[in-house]
Amino acid sequence: MKKSLYLTSALVAASVLALGSTATMAAKKAKPMKLAVSGSYKVLVGYAKQSSGFTNTGTDTVQTTYNAMDIKTDSEIHFKGSTKTDAGVTVGVAIQLETDQTKNASAHIDGSEISFSGGFGKLALGSTSHAAAILAVSSPSTGAIGYAGGDSGEWIVRPGASAVSPVAGHNIGGNDDMKIRWTSKAFSGFSVGASYKPSKANAGSMPANGGNSGNDASTIDGGIKYSGKMGKNAISASLGYWSDDAGTADLDGISAGVSTTMGAVTVGATWKDISSEGKNSAGAPITGTSDSKDEEAYTVGVSWTQGSTTLSLNYYKTEMELAAATAGEDSLERWTLGAKYAMGPGVDFLGTVQNVKWGDESNTATDNNKGVAIIGGIKVAF
Repeated sequence: MKKSLYLTSALVAASVLALGSTATMAAKKAKPMKLAVSGSYKVLVGYAKQSSGFTNTGTDTVQTTYNAMDIKTDSEIHFKGSTKTDAGVTVGVAIQLETDQTKNASAHIDGSEISFSGGFGKLALGSTSHAAAILAVSSPSTGAIGYAGGDSGEWIVRPGASAVSPVAGHNIGGNDDMKIRWTSKAFSGFSVGASYKPSKANAGSMPANGGNSGNDASTIDGGIKYSGKMGKNAISASLGYWSDDAGTADLDGISAGVSTTMGAVTVGATWKDISSEGKNSAGAPITGTSDSKDEEAYTVGVSWTQGSTTLSLNYYKTEMELAAATAGEDSLERWTLGAKYAMGPGVDFLGTVQNVKWGDESNTATDNNKGVAIIGGIKVAF
């Protein structure tokens, strides 16, 4: 009898403990996702000298001048979190908060996405980057600013007559527009991906991307990337394609990149070609006219790392062929020497010397600008 009582008591106690353990596990599973906070703050001080012909129109009353010294900041806060479902799918959320008044005063969310990851790869929906941009291999670069993109274009002023984008780069770019994107898991060194963007405007209205008055553009793009080793050297290569459905301003583009690391030295190159496929209201092709977006760009670069120091040198050039009756192209040319020194965990000293030339089809001095920028600063990551 006593043994039976002991056995019954033990079974009850075990059941309570088991149920309590199961309830605890269920409670743990029911807990919501937790977000981790990270980010960075970069402050730059620089000297930039514009061309005298660009700033001097011949009369003091309409002359435009720019201060040679400037202070710029670039800071972001990132919120990221993930959880795993019972089906084994990882659900993640990522939000990038732009915290600079001067960078984007009207829209402080730089990007946001929800993602689903598993054996099928990663599916992301939201305001996020293109698959072709994520998979693109770039020329090695370091320093206070890059050899391409918006940060670089903020120092030597782009003439208003130039058709070259102020954020011109070597691939489709990382524009955080609303889209759906899929990227695969790596297999034998290869990764592939594709994305679809209904509109360039992050708005709730339906995209207007057709007809003569359509001013939106939907985009499909895809890319493939390889990362592996050749002997003791690491090598990466990529190929991307995109197409804009933008009514009269349809575009097709292709980009490629390659880089290799040999010990302390990395060498890389990129190439991009864009073709205007649209027609104007009269049905004539836009290519070869002032509305053309035809563009070809390339970059070559090298970097060297030794301990806490990294140096890089890049040459970037892009050209746009516009009116066939006008000789020459609108162009942008940059030589960029960059340096980074790690002063401590998450704290880097940055420096850049950049020579820039904005060219226009015309020979008008105020439509062309060139100059040198010398920039230094500190970046803190947290």
